[in-house]
Amino acid sequence: MRRSSWILALLWAVVALPAWAATEIKFYYPVHLTGPLVKEIEAYVADFHKAHPGIRVEPVWGGNYWQNMQKTVAALQAGTPPDVAVHLAIDVVTLRDLDAVIPLDEFVQREGGDKFLADFFPGFVSDLKAEGRVWAIPFQRSTPILYYNKDLLRKAGLDPNKAPTTWDELLATAQKATVRDASGQATQWGLTIPDDPWLLMSFILQNGGRTHSADFKKVYLAEKPAVDALQFWADLANKHKVIPRHRTFPESVQDFAAGKTAMLIHSTGNLRFIRDSAKFEWGTAFLPKNKRQAVAIGGAGFFIFKKAPREKQEAAWQFTKFMTSPEIQARWNIGSGYIATRKSSFDLPLMKEYTAKLPQALVARDQLPLALAEMSTHDNQKVREIFRTHFQEVLDEKYTPEEGMKKAQAEMEKVLAPFQK
Repeated sequence: MRRSSWILALLWAVVALPAWAATEIKFYYPVHLTGPLVKEIEAYVADFHKAHPGIRVEPVWGGNYWQNMQKTVAALQAGTPPDVAVHLAIDVVTLRDLDAVIPLDEFVQREGGDKFLADFFPGFVSDLKAEGRVWAIPFQRSTPILYYNKDLLRKAGLDPNKAPTTWDELLATAQKATVRDASGQATQWGLTIPDDPWLLMSFILQNGGRTHSADFKKVYLAEKPAVDALQFWADLANKHKVIPRHRTFPESVQDFAAGKTAMLIHSTGNLRFIRDSAKFEWGTAFLPKNKRQAVAIGGAGFFIFKKAPREKQEAAWQFTKFMTSPEIQARWNIGSGYIATRKSSFDLPLMKEYTAKLPQALVARDQLPLALAEMSTHDNQKVREIFRTHFQEVLDEKYTPEEGMKKAQAEMEKVLAPFQK
């Protein structure tokens, strides 16, 4: 009797083994504002575990985009990279140069190839491709949009339902909405923009400029449209004094929610924070145009890493597919503000109900036909840091916009020199 019980227990253990021996994958991801967005990701992971009991995902928050990339690079150098990670579209080149990730065409073909990709907005797919291959699947995508506080515009004697549509109108609105004390110091800003290169790129594009070459080996920041775009931004800060300098992404969105600035140019990825925090009537609009209407696409996609065993790559694909499904993308749009990357997400009842109540959430999607690729190069993080440094030095009036952009261009060319083949 004891022997037969032992045999039955052994057989039960063998049958149960697959449930215990789930494939485990490590997942790195970034969000700028912790708290609610981290909880959103963790909720999706929990739902994935229910749908795929044979796979266990270990989510690891990596900080903001740049910190998350640094974490991945450090893990690659240590020989312990993640199995799957969310990284910026502009990191495609760097991750390929590091031989860190695999093309996903085999998985895409399994799901229907072009038919599968056709449900994603085209701009979100094109900048995740290189040399005709797909390197990531769109997940956390965004464009900058204009947020405006209707109450503060009304107080300034402006039409609260009419956002500025041109650079001239943006300046005029910011001037009227800026409030100063007796000493001339601003107590309420007309406009706030985080001084980040991604946002300056939109100004360059609106001014008819270009940022980088299609082969990722050249930059064009010393050209007149780029210099003049930076001049306009610097004048907003230093000549007209209608924007503060050196506000970060988190600081600036908190300033807007607190009623410290009448307008804000910022990622749609923080729309949830404004929705939940602002105690006033607010609206969203396309970014104002100058020579043309344009905006730089931002955000990220799911990459699968080369060092992962095939079993883990397969599991990573199942997780990627789940996280980029129409249903999860609809939930992510509502839960964060990032644009749902799937067209069909906007046809779901959940999404229709949400956007009917909050039409501001549709502005970023509707702006997509005007969106162009963000600047991307080899050794992208080093190039981007040069851009950021000289951009901020111009705002501090250490250099003129022309001097700052020429210095940035020269330093970037040195970084890119090894890739000129």
